Amino acid sequence: MLEAKKLVINVVTWNSLAYMPDLLGSLGGQDAPFFTVTVVDNASDDGAPAWLQEHFPETVVLRNIRNLGFARAHNQAIELALSRWENKDLENRYIMLANPDMTFSPNAVRVLVAHMDANPDVAACGPKLLRAYTKNEGEHEETTTDFSDTLDSTGLCITKARRIYDRGAGEKDEGQYDGAIDVFGLSGACVMFRASALVAAKIGGEFFDEDFFAYKEDADLAWRLQRLGYKSHFVPQAVAWHFRRVPSNPGLGHFAAWKMRRSKSPFVNFLSTRNHGWMILKNDSAANLFLHLPWWKTYEIGKVIAACFSLSSLKGEFASLAGMPKMLRKRFAYSKRFTANSADLRKWFK
Repeated sequence: MLEAKKLVINVVTWNSLAYMPDLLGSLGGQDAPFFTVTVVDNASDDGAPAWLQEHFPETVVLRNIRNLGFARAHNQAIELALSRWENKDLENRYIMLANPDMTFSPNAVRVLVAHMDANPDVAACGPKLLRAYTKNEGEHEETTTDFSDTLDSTGLCITKARRIYDRGAGEKDEGQYDGAIDVFGLSGACVMFRASALVAAKIGGEFFDEDFFAYKEDADLAWRLQRLGYKSHFVPQAVAWHFRRVPSNPGLGHFAAWKMRRSKSPFVNFLSTRNHGWMILKNDSAANLFLHLPWWKTYEIGKVIAACFSLSSLKGEFASLAGMPKMLRKRFAYSKRFTANSADLRKWFK
């Protein structure tokens, strides 16, 4: 039997009340409910905190007076979890991030914790994520959920051009990725971390880089863990469904990817563009960039050209340049702890 409160599941909400009944209902239905749930609400105006107090009073709720972003809110929840385990062995304590738009199979949490227990050299693991869709059916347009067999993520991948994508996204699940459990990283939509690894990866008091605010902070942390010599595993026996609003599509060419970026909100475009440059500057090596220069250069030139047709992307490019000194300081702060060299990391670039 798992130790009580060995796991803390952290959820960050921002006007996410529509998804909370499914999420918390599926967590309440786990066959190994030896965990606590913490919700950090980023100043929602949809009544989520009041709803949580009424329907799930056992849930710990932290309320921010303004939207502090995904990174800062999760850092708050991680710090709270660590404070509960003061003077405890963090090697067998776990912190799981779950987006509010997630629904879990009944054994998902137990399977993930068991995998971490059995693999003490693994810093992070994540379930097979499938896509869920909301449908309106019937004469009265009743809302139903389609729990599909379309893959959402089986781990994060990185290309030689430094493009991050969710492995298998958009494909029908036929078990094609079930044998490849070693991955570059896991989607921030649902990932379980070993608490001791998070502490080791901390830079300047932050687990996730709060300057990122949101988007690509999961890939930044995944890359940092790789540089520190940690492993990440995909655990296909654990399954969850995700109502993803900004889908990843690894099969897109440069032009199609540009068209998809154009369909995103200006703020998302800005964050994604800015954070991409910061992520590379903090974590990449000069040797690998040089070896992959043809792919990286082509992709970056394409991004700059595309940015000329998108004010939000252009602002993101300039913001990325402006933040370079600060990102270099962060890189220097943890570069002395690197244990994986350029050659060790090269296997991840596809």
